[in-house]
Amino acid sequence: LIDTIEISAPFYEQWPPKTHTNIFIESANKGNEQIYGREVLNRFLRNVWRRPITTLEVDQFMALFTKYRPGFSTFEDTMVEVLATALASPEFLYLTQRASTDKTKSTSISELELASRLSVFLWSSIPDDELLKLAEQGKLRKPDVLAGQVKRMLADPRSRRFSQNFVEQWLGLDGLNSVTHIPAPMRDSIQEEPIAFFDEVLKQNRSIMDFIHSDYAVVNEQLAAHYGLTKIYGPHFRKVPITAQSNRGGILTVAAMLAMNSDGKDSNPLKRGVWMLKRILHDPPPSPPPNVPEVDLTNPEILKMTLKERIVDHRNKAACLSCHAKIDPWGIAFENYDALGIFRTSIKNKPVDATSELFNHQTLAGIDGVKRYLLAERQDQFSRAIVHKLTAYALGRPLSFGDRADIDSLTAQLRQHDD
Repeated sequence: LIDTIEISAPFYEQWPPKTHTNIFIESANKGNEQIYGREVLNRFLRNVWRRPITTLEVDQFMALFTKYRPGFSTFEDTMVEVLATALASPEFLYLTQRASTDKTKSTSISELELASRLSVFLWSSIPDDELLKLAEQGKLRKPDVLAGQVKRMLADPRSRRFSQNFVEQWLGLDGLNSVTHIPAPMRDSIQEEPIAFFDEVLKQNRSIMDFIHSDYAVVNEQLAAHYGLTKIYGPHFRKVPITAQSNRGGILTVAAMLAMNSDGKDSNPLKRGVWMLKRILHDPPPSPPPNVPEVDLTNPEILKMTLKERIVDHRNKAACLSCHAKIDPWGIAFENYDALGIFRTSIKNKPVDATSELFNHQTLAGIDGVKRYLLAERQDQFSRAIVHKLTAYALGRPLSFGDRADIDSLTAQLRQHDD
């Protein structure tokens, strides 16, 4: 007797799937492989090379099709091999820019090049037909058209790739890959939270200062329980209001940041301080000098110290002072959060001391003090940092001294628009 049968298989809303019909389009010429092949190639090459295609280029690929055809049983199988060749071309793999005949003048990118860069930036993909047509018509660079296309692209589900890829690079979320102390059921939720938070700020056009502090969190049921938030159900992420008592808000207190900047057993103020300087303020500390003395964990006096006391003792050594004076105050301010980002008020029955002092004698009273100080004194620095990170991501290269004026201009525009 059969009680139940469970069948698992790929589900497609249509057959052949859209990924197939987008390439092998409907045509009255399907019966003629030479004519239909040219139609497929014209459309495919225009899309993946992101520009109009010449007759000579189509001829070259049709010659390849003719060469391959005897080795395959169907037209589609043969054409797949030909299309794979197109995808191996630098035209597809790289963002190209036409060469200038006048080496003394800078050259603006063309409309088609703009369409390519915009789609790679916001979709991590190729331009769609609408974007390509506007570029071919010379309309994409018009301010109102460009703004409209950016809004359309951000509303498209493909913009999720931008949120994920940028946030992973900006915050260094790849650091989670080497973290072993996160419970397996929570790992995906912890990794997704900062991306979902960024997506909320982006799609709702909120202030970038929400990254420093916000009166809401973006969580699912699992993370809500981890943070002590109640009456939140289901696996999907959503914006929920929070109070000061939750000790959350912004990205500084998300579990991903706190967990990947710990040593597995406890917090790691050094890692958290370096992360803060590098990712949030874009002011990375210098590399440590050679022969830096390690903390002697065999010393009974050292073992009696709290983590903060050990850090202060280590910082008092001459070789360590210059770097640690810059790093430690930021990291110590996170001491109320353990290795998994859970808020705590004591460690081994001793009250947590998360108070520190910056080099300018500014006192940071825990994470609340960090947020207050950043919002009161470091908004310009944070704005410039995020503009720098976003511009480098958009251009796909490290920024140089020559980019400084543009970063200054973009930062000023951002601040004028109230972030």
